[in-house]
Amino acid sequence: MKVFSAAIAGLGNIGLRYDMGAQDDQRVASHARAFAVHPGYSLVAGIDPDEAGRALFEQHYHVPAFTDIAAMRSAGIRPEVWSIAVPTPLHFRTFQDIIALRPVAVLCEKPLAQDVVEAARMVTAAEECNCALAVNYMRRFEPGVLALWQSIAEGALGEIYKGCAWYSKGLLNNGSHVIDLLSFLLGDAGPVQVLNAGRTWEGQDPEPDLCLGFGAARVVLLAAREECFSHIGFDLVGTGGTVRYSDGGHRIELRRARAEPTLPGYRLLANDAEVLPTDLKRYQWHAVDALHRHLEGGAPLASSGQSALATLRTIDQARIALVKLQENGRNHD
Repeated sequence: MKVFSAAIAGLGNIGLRYDMGAQDDQRVASHARAFAVHPGYSLVAGIDPDEAGRALFEQHYHVPAFTDIAAMRSAGIRPEVWSIAVPTPLHFRTFQDIIALRPVAVLCEKPLAQDVVEAARMVTAAEECNCALAVNYMRRFEPGVLALWQSIAEGALGEIYKGCAWYSKGLLNNGSHVIDLLSFLLGDAGPVQVLNAGRTWEGQDPEPDLCLGFGAARVVLLAAREECFSHIGFDLVGTGGTVRYSDGGHRIELRRARAEPTLPGYRLLANDAEVLPTDLKRYQWHAVDALHRHLEGGAPLASSGQSALATLRTIDQARIALVKLQENGRNHD
């Protein structure tokens, strides 16, 4: 197995802290731990202007941390693989600094960028440098989701034609997770209709209720209140059964339609659900493993710069439709 040197830009929650002090030794929820435990990588550096984050990283992983990329380069370290785990508004600028070093791969946190223009420039730059660009819509890499994708592709539930989904904490932040996942399972997102303007999360990220097309299906996407509890999940209905994706993805249930022997001509859902095994507690390990298989053997990336750009374009459509709805409302006042 080829071993790639790896560095992390951003030593906050997803970059470092999410699995710090976890009682479950199998939990892999940060970029740092994923690169540290995967045999295909050697964690060589961390980058963050925050002194406390750097100290925690060095203490836990015994790897140097630097205030910025220039300081790392002065130390003679040149990683082959990078994670971008800085806040979303900094993705584009951080990517520009990293791509100038011509790495073999970048794993960027979702969403890919703050807007479509920045994201498209990132995708183009990666292609021009022959740099693999993966995006951490981590559910696309999770074994339970891959099994669900296979079941849907094989027609286990017939044609999926309707669904209802929930998200919280803003359309760009967590809503994009649901839109991206449904695009992966059902097909490219199509027309976007705003059903309700909703609130704005922390004054920046809108939380509208939407109706979207995914392949042949129409799905209603509803916003929940993050301050009450985080909520990501969906129910899909097909001609041959249903799927329930709940608890943020820790539980996936299929119920297939069957003939009811006591009621001739009727088909009902099976009493017992088929539960697909999931491994969401190691979601970050699965992401870096998929990237390694891509680098070493050419396996396709389930979540790439191109797929994340498509998701961002759908978000942009929703934003435009929301602005039009709000403008029409003001005009009618």
